[in-house]
Amino acid sequence: MANPDDFQWQLGEPLVGDRAIRQVSEQLAGKRVGLCVTGGIAAFRTPSLVRELRRAGADVFAFVTPSALQFVTVDALEWTTLHPVVQALDGRAQHVESPMDAYLLAPATYSTLNKLAAGIADNAVTTTLASALGLLEHGKAQVLLAPTMHGSMVNAILRGNLARLTDLGCQVIAPLGRDGKALLPDDATLVEAVAQSLGR
Repeated sequence: MANPDDFQWQLGEPLVGDRAIRQVSEQLAGKRVGLCVTGGIAAFRTPSLVRELRRAGADVFAFVTPSALQFVTVDALEWTTLHPVVQALDGRAQHVESPMDAYLLAPATYSTLNKLAAGIADNAVTTTLASALGLLEHGKAQVLLAPTMHGSMVNAILRGNLARLTDLGCQVIAPLGRDGKALLPDDATLVEAVAQSLGR
């Protein structure tokens, strides 16, 4: 027969507030990070990424494409960022009202990367990143791109556009290659890339 005492778990010291995060480093303390999420399957991992960015001290804001919401929910992103998720732009001009120190496009799909290189700004993410490129030009922000897609899509068009974006000052975070796919690196790698881009 089960003993109720078997279920006395050691859960650690509680934090103040259910959405609080125990900060483990100062790497990104005082920095605002715009997490731009597109419609790759890896989008399901973004709430975990948000929490890791916050553990490093960042204040994180999420921008999403409509297709991203097939893989992650607004509720999950708002729960983890503590901020409203920008799904569409309106009269508040969310893409420019609160500039970020760094913009991280993760996962970065084939479509969004090629749109960004072509100067297409047709949703909340691409318009936000168009503004981010302007800030990057003036040394006021960093832009990081984490490509994720099937290996067959890593073609000459994509490679050419990644070279173009790199020439504009964007930083491409190499994917984790496995099973013929370009996969999103682990959260620690992404956080470290953001920190290094900001000289931390």
